[in-house]
Amino acid sequence: MPPTIPEQAHRGAIAYRPDIDGLRAVAVLLVVVFHFHLFSAGKSGFIGVDVFFVISGFLITAIVRQQVEAQRFSLLDFWVRRLRRLAPALFVVLALVLAYGALRLLQADFQQLAEEAAATQFYVANIYFWRNVNYFGLQAGNIYLLHTWSLSVEEQFYILYPLLLVFVLKRWRSAAPWLVLGMALLSFGLNLALVGPKPEATFYLMPTRAWELLIGALLTWVPRVRHAGFAHLLGAVGALLIGAAIAGYTPETQFPGVFALLPTLGAASLLLAGGAPGAWSTRVLSTTPMVAVGRISYSLYLVHWPINVFASNELGDGYTLGWRVTMLAACFVLSALLYRWVETPFRTGRVLSGRRGFVGSYGAGLALSVVLCATVIATQGLPQRLPPEVARVASFATDRPGEHCAEFRPSPGRAAPALCTLGTPGQAPTWVIWGDSHAWAAQDAIDLWLKKTGQAARFAFMNSCPPLRGVHVQRGGTTCHSLNETMIASALADPQVKNVFLVSSWRQAIEGRLSTSPDRNLGEAGSIALFQRQFDATVRELHANGKAVYLWEPVPGSREHVPRAAALALLRGTTANLDYSAAEYREQTAFFFEAKERNRAFIAGSFSPSRVLCQTGMCASLVDGQPVYFDNGHLARSGSARWAEALAAQLSPPALLGQLASEPAR
Repeated sequence: MPPTIPEQAHRGAIAYRPDIDGLRAVAVLLVVVFHFHLFSAGKSGFIGVDVFFVISGFLITAIVRQQVEAQRFSLLDFWVRRLRRLAPALFVVLALVLAYGALRLLQADFQQLAEEAAATQFYVANIYFWRNVNYFGLQAGNIYLLHTWSLSVEEQFYILYPLLLVFVLKRWRSAAPWLVLGMALLSFGLNLALVGPKPEATFYLMPTRAWELLIGALLTWVPRVRHAGFAHLLGAVGALLIGAAIAGYTPETQFPGVFALLPTLGAASLLLAGGAPGAWSTRVLSTTPMVAVGRISYSLYLVHWPINVFASNELGDGYTLGWRVTMLAACFVLSALLYRWVETPFRTGRVLSGRRGFVGSYGAGLALSVVLCATVIATQGLPQRLPPEVARVASFATDRPGEHCAEFRPSPGRAAPALCTLGTPGQAPTWVIWGDSHAWAAQDAIDLWLKKTGQAARFAFMNSCPPLRGVHVQRGGTTCHSLNETMIASALADPQVKNVFLVSSWRQAIEGRLSTSPDRNLGEAGSIALFQRQFDATVRELHANGKAVYLWEPVPGSREHVPRAAALALLRGTTANLDYSAAEYREQTAFFFEAKERNRAFIAGSFSPSRVLCQTGMCASLVDGQPVYFDNGHLARSGSARWAEALAAQLSPPALLGQLASEPAR
């Protein structure tokens, strides 16, 4: 987040412009209204961050240029002022968040929170979330400090950009705007090149976001707008562009991509219009309420997300619109207090005015924070805080397979990666087994079953990828398609391979995620139709080539994250509503069983988790007090022996497998 305007006026860096505070208010209100889901329409309030980036680039460049020209720029002073602006309020918020976590979070969640806090303190949260917000990592609704990614982007920019800018301004001043323009174009080009194949990296990382800050930087070389009519026009253009970004975003929009030009150019237009005091946009943005919100925008940005996430976790389905409005009001109150009693005293130097004292205190606070977070991480969330049975049940959130089989990740221009081997060591593989994350979760059970029956298999998996030829996962690149082609080719090329086992949740179809190309959205109906076609094609091709095809039927799953919900129910003395009925399971998975029945003549056998879990008419999420899943649908590793026995009981005896593969279809 950029320095507030009062700070700039206080330090005499640039003239105070209340309209910029007003624009900051627009940015933060877009973000908080979006995150609190106050309106059903419009899901693009996150573009407020892009507005912030433009403001930051503009203000920081203006400050640096003016101080360099006045020959009083100090890089150390610049960085210390950034710390004075950002660190005190951030320390307080992190302390409050960690205190809440110590009192209310289960061990896996508390460990995650400590990791997020440590990444935030060192301004690498964007890298942390890029690496962890994925299929098996964190989910946005339970990421307590997700919003701090943007602070990390700005701080990384603040560290690198002034070094280069000052160097150029002192030696080749006339080349500075061209250098900034070149860097902006390079960053924008990276954004365009990577937003399709690497959407998470493009969203979170500074090199693909720097162009937004650099657009703001370029504005400092644009002559001030003096013509009132032109200023009115710029204000209208800016408002329309931001409005178009709000209205035009859809879940299929690649972001940032080209789309991010709407909010960034909109913010740039409003900043340029603000150079003319009489412009209508300047008057609107300079009103007292807008300026007041703009001044507390940093604190409001810091507190809004953890309050929203914690309230949602505490209230569950009871987190209604009324509660969301109440929590948003609480955010305004808390941010006003932070601005008055933390931000302002440190920023203006009323507290720890000396540079040495401030830096020393910051270092001590950082060291204490690191020790605290490291302790929580090393102890895996301080489970001693919790009653033993609560801690035991919650620990199943980490009951996952090890790293024996890595996810399938081909590299361009290289041969297909070596496949993992499961089952009896030294035995020639007679099975090829592959699928999505459910194959990964079940790999230990499959390994035990194969060893129990004296067999071996080549194995691979990719998250979200159903084992069907000719399908892509929307926004998933071409890796899923490559995996399926590789595994089918492996099965068909090896005469020793008699059996193919397709393992998946199969739900990508009804989630509308399957497509004929990574960038095409077929919708739910098109996705299901593609599933039906390619299911038939895959099963029948394998059968026609003499392979016995086996299917892993969809797991019933649970209504909630089982270890978390069950442990919280124990802690609070309540009952968790986790289980689906057998009828609900069949209704949800009817699309799969229709395909299975249609291809019955081409399928040698199938494994049914529902036969194990749904015998009473309800599909159990806990067996003997032990979670079946480590989340809401992936099998926990500790149940592998039980699942291996079920596999042996349900699938045909090994001696008959080759016979089944050679029998003609009936």
